[in-house]
Amino acid sequence: MAACAALVCALTPVPASAQARESVYTVSGVRIDAVADNASAARDQAFAAGHRRGFERLVRRITTPEELARLGMPNPDQSTVERMVSSFDVADERRSGTRYLGRLTLRFLPNAVQTHLRNAGFRIVDQRTTPMLIVPLVTDVTPQALEAWRQAWEQGGYETELVPLVVAPRDLVGAPDWVAASRYAQPQGAGSALYLDLRIAGDQARATAIEVGPNGLRRDRGTAQARISNDLLGSLQALADQVSDRIQSDWKARLASAATQQERVSATVEYASLAEWLRIKAGLEAAAATMIRDIRIEAVAREGALVSFSYVGDRQSLAEELRRHGVLVEETASGPVLRARRR
Repeated sequence: MAACAALVCALTPVPASAQARESVYTVSGVRIDAVADNASAARDQAFAAGHRRGFERLVRRITTPEELARLGMPNPDQSTVERMVSSFDVADERRSGTRYLGRLTLRFLPNAVQTHLRNAGFRIVDQRTTPMLIVPLVTDVTPQALEAWRQAWEQGGYETELVPLVVAPRDLVGAPDWVAASRYAQPQGAGSALYLDLRIAGDQARATAIEVGPNGLRRDRGTAQARISNDLLGSLQALADQVSDRIQSDWKARLASAATQQERVSATVEYASLAEWLRIKAGLEAAAATMIRDIRIEAVAREGALVSFSYVGDRQSLAEELRRHGVLVEETASGPVLRARRR
């Protein structure tokens, strides 16, 4: 009975903390640069522009591209934008007699932002998934370009996106390899690693993205391209924005699909030990961030259990997603059977 109780407790969901949810409404890495007649006026102009830029970035984060294209970017007056911000910080502050530069981190009030967007006809999409490790690499570019490429990712504020993008240490180099990346990814809670190879030819920069992860995951994430201007960091920031936007849009599309196309299934779980059950449980919980919802234990015994859950997509996609998280699915006449993948 004690063993069965332990198995039941092992699948009890843990609610996300309020702090984690509120961090979705934190926007960092907002670059500000303003020139005015004096330093004080330049600072005020920079802060005003930064608040609006941060608001617009948050809107893009928690709405779908389709609705944003249809409804347009909301345009509240400046005082309304500032009332939606609970606090902000400035990093890398620089100033002269007529110019003010820096990077803002803005903390928005979730309820205020949600109310404003819902009144404008938007649905809110603010469910976060597991982080992704970013590995910025270069081929045949200058050391200056390499440093700017890393800086674009480190200072871009991508760690607070719905798919948080965290940057790997400098010593992770080489071809895309989950075995090498996993020791850096796991402490960050990252479920996969995205290797980004930057190449610059003339005034064009191109980044090729390959995602790798556990259980043999390898996915071509395509390429992004941007024109290089006199502002190298700004140009590479735009390139990083493209990569991030694609990843965030893919995640939001999956969330939107989950809201409209769900099917419920019962599955038998077979395991030879508590350790195997814990591995299956970890795989189900990881997949709960993407394809499956509402996991329930219907029955449990020493060597097996019956679980049910809702999922998005077809059975093949479900099997591939669970395999990615170390759970094998066998289709039988009596329904799917889940087992831990052999290590």
